[in-house]
Amino acid sequence: MSRRANQNQEPMIKMQQGGTAPVISYNVPEPTTYSGRNFIDLQLPDGYFLQKKQEVTVNGISNGAQSPSTEILPSAVETLRFAQESGERLTTGLANLTAEEVLRKEETGEKLNIVRTMTGALAHNFIARDTQTEPVFTSGPAEEHLPIFRAPQEPNGSNDGGMAQMLPPRDTEDPFPEEDPISVSVSISSPAANAVIQGIHTGAVVDIRGTAFVDSGLGSIKYVSVTIGTSAAKTASLSANGDWVLSGVVLANPGQTNIYVKAMHTNGKNSAARQIVVTVQLAQAPDVTIPTVNITSPASSSIASKDGAVSANVTIEGTASDDRGISKVELIVNNGTPVQAESTNNFQNWKKTITIPQGSNSLVVNAYDAAGNKGTASKTLLIDTTIPAIGITSPVNAVQIAGTQSQGAMVEILGTATDASGIERVEITTSGNPVPIRASENATGDWSKWKATLSFNATEKVFITAKAYDKAGNFNEKTIEVNVSIIPEVNSRLKRIILVESYRLTSYLANYGAGRTIKTFSLLPGEKSKISIKSYSQNETTMKSASTILDSVTDDISIEFENSIAKEQSDKKNYSESNDYKLEATAGVSWGWGSASLSASTSGGTNSAREQFAKNVVNNTQKHVSKASARRDVQINTTYEEKNTTSEESSIVREIENINVSRTLNFVFRQMNQEFLTFLHLVDVRIGFFETFVVGENKYREVTLPQLDALIKDTIIPEKRVEVRNAILYQLLNVFDYQDRHHAFVEEEPFKDRNGQDIPLSHYLRVKKDYVTEYVDEASGTAIEVPGIILAANRNVLRTEGIVVEALLGQGEALDDYSRNLQAESVREKELRNDLLEMEIKMKKLALEILDNKDTAAAELYRMLTTQSTTQQQPEEEARAEALVR
Repeated sequence: MSRRANQNQEPMIKMQQGGTAPVISYNVPEPTTYSGRNFIDLQLPDGYFLQKKQEVTVNGISNGAQSPSTEILPSAVETLRFAQESGERLTTGLANLTAEEVLRKEETGEKLNIVRTMTGALAHNFIARDTQTEPVFTSGPAEEHLPIFRAPQEPNGSNDGGMAQMLPPRDTEDPFPEEDPISVSVSISSPAANAVIQGIHTGAVVDIRGTAFVDSGLGSIKYVSVTIGTSAAKTASLSANGDWVLSGVVLANPGQTNIYVKAMHTNGKNSAARQIVVTVQLAQAPDVTIPTVNITSPASSSIASKDGAVSANVTIEGTASDDRGISKVELIVNNGTPVQAESTNNFQNWKKTITIPQGSNSLVVNAYDAAGNKGTASKTLLIDTTIPAIGITSPVNAVQIAGTQSQGAMVEILGTATDASGIERVEITTSGNPVPIRASENATGDWSKWKATLSFNATEKVFITAKAYDKAGNFNEKTIEVNVSIIPEVNSRLKRIILVESYRLTSYLANYGAGRTIKTFSLLPGEKSKISIKSYSQNETTMKSASTILDSVTDDISIEFENSIAKEQSDKKNYSESNDYKLEATAGVSWGWGSASLSASTSGGTNSAREQFAKNVVNNTQKHVSKASARRDVQINTTYEEKNTTSEESSIVREIENINVSRTLNFVFRQMNQEFLTFLHLVDVRIGFFETFVVGENKYREVTLPQLDALIKDTIIPEKRVEVRNAILYQLLNVFDYQDRHHAFVEEEPFKDRNGQDIPLSHYLRVKKDYVTEYVDEASGTAIEVPGIILAANRNVLRTEGIVVEALLGQGEALDDYSRNLQAESVREKELRNDLLEMEIKMKKLALEILDNKDTAAAELYRMLTTQSTTQQQPEEEARAEALVR
């Protein structure tokens, strides 16, 4: 290879602009998955739950003689023995745990808790044992109920299939004489073409005349038909001399009219036609249309007088129309003198302000056209000077009203309202809310009794005002005072409804590329060295500390991850208590705890709890990965002597040499990094019910979504079951992912029969089947489908034990001109020697070719050539040998 080839050689791995590590490969779908659960306590007042005789009272003393649970719970030592003898895989800590240590922990107030790790192994921890019960406050729930969410056969045609008969043979010996061709003509003599015909408004009467002849051939005119415009054809009277006439034709359509005449020969085949156009002008018809008039304002028949006046100025407005226009509009009040209305568009719209006395008044409006036709509209106007009467019958003034924090204080306002002209509406306002609320009437238009319901959420004095409006716009109001007291309400701690959400933490391989520089060194020209590579995976202790949940599945790593998640929890007590929320040790690992107010109209509480849970898991994952990645050290050791030191660890030892004689050779060692895409996704949900009987005695029940109705029936009072069910479904129908996109996580579906048809009344609640969320990696363009709903998507980078080495040739030469020329001559000597060897190979090939061809003459020439060459080489070889001896 020439020097120029060496200079053009590009390094295999180069840094990108800005010093970014290059990407070598992209995502390989090989996920690593861990499972865990998050508990969301749906805070419900204690009054929502069914009360039992055996339940704990306010003072913590059981009302019954026996505990409601008849189960005999195993002791901590028995629990330990059952776990160790279960035959399942155990963590090292649980396998080595002794009964003495369990008893010692119980004496300090800690109880043994058996859990299953994310890898499926049984593990243990100790949680604080409760020593006190919390008081229960019974709330007064409201009594209102909420609604439950919830091709004919075508006939065959026939054909006789008969053939057309042939004509009978003609007598060709004596042919008939040929007949003259038949020619027919027709003309219109009156009216003339383009004539103007005038008449009265009902139509112009005219006689249409003309002639029709058979110009040649036999026969005569059979009939003449006349068509006027688009009307049906009529037959004209035809005389023997060829004249025809259609008398008394009425042309009723003004404008141009077509007159079409057709004469038909008696043979029924030959005809002639003629068409002319005339203009019809008709006189205007007399105006007999009655004008139309309407009163548009005032809309109401009742009008309030201002300040109790005996009359009111009222602006009357309306519309009028007629086919030939309106000449005037007059207003008459109580059969008085007509008053001319005003208009700016020929009375299409008109108005007039007039004075009307109090009481009932008749208003008549007349509209006239130019011909004197009159249209009439009338209305009765009541000038009302009396305000309506209104009263509040319930509650009484200064009444005390109490309610709870969750439901508020509800008060129903009852009252009466009357007026001579009728009540239009009743509105309710409060001192804290000036926006009026419309009351409900007793029946449509009947305000003799009305009612309204108000809700208050704070302890305060409130003024309630009821205002009645009559149809004339007069109003009257009534105000009472109520004292509102809100009783503090504590959500139940002895009974809880819990959303049990199952999550997976799944990691996929993403980009892979060069990372940090871990070693650089140089070899001088002609120098040799040995390198040894020691990675973190060659030591068992180091390997454990450098393992992560992203690329390995071990019990130790899963326990470490779970313990670090516990440290992220803000509510340590409730998180520790969530370890009791399981039916058996196989129920899964608790990753988080949250609480939310239960509502059938908002899901912000549960979504906030999920968002906080996702942040805790993401923060813990990042800390876990950063800590493990920092321990992944790869050491590059160099030595400049051929000495191999043995140790308990195996190392990769390699010898490298700089074959260059004028430049240094520089090596750069970089550790390879692996990027992971980590998803926290919701895959399932259950409903749990936790109940405390006495100190240290708990009962937990967990059901699937199809069993939700049964659980609610067993735990919630009847009047609150619909509300609680709707609220739970609302939380699951409104889940938001990591990009704040809405998802409905559950559905109600029916069972299907063998034919795939829905079975009536078989609907059940379930998590959506095969529900996935797609994540698109912008770096590689690959799409990853993850089961369930993604709540967090993050990238994590881990160091690996892989190393990439880049060799860089030094730029400076360490040779003077003499040495450089010696090096060039040495290269030239080797090139000449290679040329000589190549020539010898060609000669041997030529000799073989001569032998194959059996060419005697060519063989003689070859012998002479090789003999001469050998003779010339001998003195040179002798001279070199003599020089060596000297």
